[in-house]
Amino acid sequence: MSTSSAPGEARPPQPPPEEISLRELYLILRRRSPLILLAALLVALGTYAYLSTRPPSYVAEVTTVVARPPIEVDLGTNLRFRPEVTVSFETYSTLAFSRGVLETVLPHHERTDVGTLETVLELERMTGTANAPTPFLAVVHQARSADPDAAAASVTAWVEATIDTVRALMLENLDTVELFTGDALTFARDRVEEAEAALERFRAETGPEALRGRLSGIDSAIVELEHELLLVEREITGRSGEREAFARQREEAGGGFGVVLVDAPEVVVDLDGAVGSLDARLAALRGERELLSEQLHDLAARRTQLAGALADATVRLGVLERAAREARVSLEMLAALDPNVAYVAQLAPAGVRVLSEATAGALEPQRSVLVALLAGVAAVFLGVVVALLAEAVRAPAGDEPARRAERVSPAPPTGG
Repeated sequence: MSTSSAPGEARPPQPPPEEISLRELYLILRRRSPLILLAALLVALGTYAYLSTRPPSYVAEVTTVVARPPIEVDLGTNLRFRPEVTVSFETYSTLAFSRGVLETVLPHHERTDVGTLETVLELERMTGTANAPTPFLAVVHQARSADPDAAAASVTAWVEATIDTVRALMLENLDTVELFTGDALTFARDRVEEAEAALERFRAETGPEALRGRLSGIDSAIVELEHELLLVEREITGRSGEREAFARQREEAGGGFGVVLVDAPEVVVDLDGAVGSLDARLAALRGERELLSEQLHDLAARRTQLAGALADATVRLGVLERAAREARVSLEMLAALDPNVAYVAQLAPAGVRVLSEATAGALEPQRSVLVALLAGVAAVFLGVVVALLAEAVRAPAGDEPARRAERVSPAPPTGG
């Protein structure tokens, strides 16, 4: 007689129909475990056999550094030249694994093409940044080969070619600066010659000195004309007074007696002759005064014109002198910079150097047991995954009710 559970008794929770239980997982893995362990054992043995029978590999390494030399060219002005001769590890690696560099390593290694050679060469960054230029970059070059001497020769050739390429890159940047500085220096020299020639030509032809000389001559001529005009005015005044005196005497006393003129004391003339002679003299003096006034007016106009030309020439002279001075300053700066750029170009490659020479390659440890164990563990995990996947796709969808019935077993009957 079977007994059923009381209506109020709680039943144990049942897993969802589609969810597999831990018991089923355990049964699946226990059933598949011999195959999984056998596969893992075969993988471990195969890995160990491969590593044990593989020819020995020798590793040779060389450490190189790329350091920026502490150089800054100061010309005593606002112009400073600090060469950027640094590279990043990314740039260094690109140059080291370039085809031209690797082709120089091939003759020293048993590999026959660049593609397979890259697999036995390795770079390791010791100091410095990966993507940004750094003041100090240390890199370790490693080369592997079945022959220790070949490993040392390969890494040596690789390092030498890499260093030459890095130095060429630095010198290429400095060569551009040096070429630009040389062209600028040539242009500055031509500019100084042109400015000084224009200045000297202006001074010789229409410079302020020549204009000042001409202006001084005109000032002297004006002074002389003014003096002559003053004398003529005085003489006109004297002769006019003399004529008026003779004219009054002629009106008062009439003729009949002789007089002596101031200009001609050796001649005795009557009053009519004296008055006539003085009239002629006054007319000549007035004509001379008019001529002197016209000459003085012309000289004053010429002086005004020369004064304006002198002012323009002074301004023009200042412009030419400033241009010549600026050209000389530029030439002096570039003349001081040019040898410094050449000096920097000589010192910059010194920052790329080898810290240690390569010796015969050291034997690379095989670690056969460790690698075999790791391969076996990985094979176990892979076998578990494959077993679970195989179990998941093995049972068809129609067998789900039967599997569900197997999971839910009835309670055993009890006797009364």
